[in-house]
Amino acid sequence: MTSESPPLPSSPANVSTILHRIVNAPDIRGLADVLHDAITHALPEIRVDLFVLDESAEHLLITCGKQDLPAPSAVHCISPFIAWLQQHGYQTDIVPLTVADQLQGRMVVSQRVIDNRRRDLTMLNQIAPIVGLWLVAHRRLTSIDAHREELRTTQERLRQIEEMRLRATLAAGAAHDIGNLFASVLGHAQLLQQNAPSHLQDDLRTIEQAARDGHYLLRRLLTIRSTTPSIEATTSPVLLPALVHDALRLTQPFWRTRRSVKVNIALAPVPPVRGHPADLREVLINLILNGVAAMPEGGTLTVRTYSTGERAVVEISDTGIGIAPAHQSAIFQPFVTNRSTGSGLGLSISRTIVESYGGVISVASTPGQGATFTISLPLAHIADVTLEPPALRYAAS
Repeated sequence: MTSESPPLPSSPANVSTILHRIVNAPDIRGLADVLHDAITHALPEIRVDLFVLDESAEHLLITCGKQDLPAPSAVHCISPFIAWLQQHGYQTDIVPLTVADQLQGRMVVSQRVIDNRRRDLTMLNQIAPIVGLWLVAHRRLTSIDAHREELRTTQERLRQIEEMRLRATLAAGAAHDIGNLFASVLGHAQLLQQNAPSHLQDDLRTIEQAARDGHYLLRRLLTIRSTTPSIEATTSPVLLPALVHDALRLTQPFWRTRRSVKVNIALAPVPPVRGHPADLREVLINLILNGVAAMPEGGTLTVRTYSTGERAVVEISDTGIGIAPAHQSAIFQPFVTNRSTGSGLGLSISRTIVESYGGVISVASTPGQGATFTISLPLAHIADVTLEPPALRYAAS
């Protein structure tokens, strides 16, 4: 005949061992293992549900000991939980987890109703303060780890900001030097215009215009943090057909020599818009170059202007590879490009410029059938500006 092994007595040595294991529990799971092992050996008929106090609300953290009844899936309050246990034939006691007169949680000690014997809660009352201290320490360590991670993230951001500041300083220095080079190109172009034959004058004027725009764009970069706009940065009434003509002339080397690329021009007279000519030329140049690049096997680039309501519109269309619908909403974001040689900044900068003048830039495209970029700008309502577009000095090829 065999008999069951009696429960381990709550001797000081056993309690001391349990306390030592609780103190060294590495995490919640480790604490649960220690408590479960201690309770199943010392109090085999006991179930313990550990509730912790977190921001004035208690929630169930650990269930250990005898578990013949799974806990409800969502336990939000200790009182309904105790009522639930009692409905299933349990007697319950509460052992508070108090540290420095502050309640950290409570242990719900439960046992099936078998007789009227009171359970010996001595061991649980002895380990309760240490469990409370463990919970306090765990919260503090978790908070420290979170602060350390936040500090690490902040330090990394500061490092990136410092790196960006250094790069910006180097870029500003380079922009200053490049501006001097543009000034030199501009000066030599003007000198050459004095004695150059008539058939070179258009090309020299194009060089002069490109140098002026480049110098302006670099100055815009250097003064980007200035709160007072420079004289050059102030807007003025400009005619879109004239700017389109300039942009086509400036980009001519990229498409004129490619016989497989045809350029169609339909520049209808439109009222003037407000903006800096160099800014708007930059946008048009970006779109023209993108359209040419989208037609590696050749095709047709169409540029047209028209007005609708209170807005002037420029459309630049190509018959190239097109843009997938999933990418059309992202192409105006920085560093997004479909070309292996692209920087992904041209369209982002173009959108910023257009929107700064109250305009809108959009794209419509079908893969394999090309793309159409549309720029819409508010009219300037300046009566003394001629509405006739300039005569083109070249035949589109």
